Amino acid sequence: MDGNGCGFQLSLADGRELVLYKNCVDLPKPQVRPECKPPLRWSSLRKSQKKEELHNFIPLQLILWAEFQGKTVSITFAEYTSPTELRPTTRTYTPAFGSSSEIDTWVAALIRRAYGTAQRQKRALVLINPHAGPGKAWKKWNKVLPLFEAARMEIEVMVTSQPGEAIAIARNLHIDRFDTQGRRLANTCGSGNAMACNLYGSHYASIVALGIIKGIDTAMDLVSYTQGDRRGVSFLSWALGIIAEADLGTEHMRWMGAARFHVGVLARILSKKAYPCDIDVKVELGDKADIQLAFHAAAAIPAVKDLINTWAVDAESQGLPPLKYGTVQDPLPSDGWRRIKYENMGNFYCGKMEFIAPHVAFFPASRPNDGLLDLVTFRSDLPILKTFELFGKRSVSRLEIKKMDVLA
Repeated sequence: MDGNGCGFQLSLADGRELVLYKNCVDLPKPQVRPECKPPLRWSSLRKSQKKEELHNFIPLQLILWAEFQGKTVSITFAEYTSPTELRPTTRTYTPAFGSSSEIDTWVAALIRRAYGTAQRQKRALVLINPHAGPGKAWKKWNKVLPLFEAARMEIEVMVTSQPGEAIAIARNLHIDRFDTQGRRLANTCGSGNAMACNLYGSHYASIVALGIIKGIDTAMDLVSYTQGDRRGVSFLSWALGIIAEADLGTEHMRWMGAARFHVGVLARILSKKAYPCDIDVKVELGDKADIQLAFHAAAAIPAVKDLINTWAVDAESQGLPPLKYGTVQDPLPSDGWRRIKYENMGNFYCGKMEFIAPHVAFFPASRPNDGLLDLVTFRSDLPILKTFELFGKRSVSRLEIKKMDVLA
């Protein structure tokens, strides 16, 4: 950083400079060779663009890698080829005469700022089912692989062909070998790509890939559930009614991708089917105003990494902790619990993440580590048009939302 606070500069042999700022780096575009200069009739256009060509500011979030080898510095970043696609682009520069330690210091500073607290060169296991959904898994993977390679990630690819194979792989996985996993493990990619939307703000493959490269450790609650004698854990959402049937009832339409959900929801809304049930709940926050206040107050919680490090881990335990409230077969606890009868339940939806599909935010106040479940319900006898509105982008004001400590 120079005395004027203008940035950390690296002088180039051609008289230009690479300048590292707090949130971006100025990477001049390659100079036009004399034999490739535009015709003179473009002179007026060149003058208008001359000032813009002096600087090319690249956000540090897009920087994938940088290195100094021989006499050149190479910097690779993710470049937008469209609003939804990224590709790696490398620019090579020749530094002005100077000590290699000074150049190494500048390159190290660029990498350090570009990644911040994120782990560099992550190790990832990628599970690919070439027949899943519309069958485009290989095509999408081949598009994002160059980004992972440019970031110097260690990638191991496994192809699955049978139901349950991913679970078997996860069961026998040596978890210390990897930092990020793929389908049915840490970063799932289903038909709706809901988890990708929540983690990275997008369901487009290359933007999600960048999010994986630059992702930081985040504490996330696991939810324990029981069904009969079976117990498991989950972390995304649980449903009864329209959403559940729209998912399970369109398994044969997986070739349609996320569109199968729209078909399934439409069919069930038109039928106005009810799902009578009793729900045992312990409500922590039942008023929307209180939920909003709690959401904004969550900004005061400790840093995510500190939160993870403060959790006690029983090194002796190889299984799940005991259930705090038992199962539906056990007596209903008296501490704050109540039973709600729903004769006209249209949809019961509980989740831990905001988005259930691109542009559909059913749980806008959800937090990944608040220890609570967000519950959304609506009746089966609502007018059809109003029910459609509930699945729109601005539906949250019409939904009955509660934050639950636990439900049964």
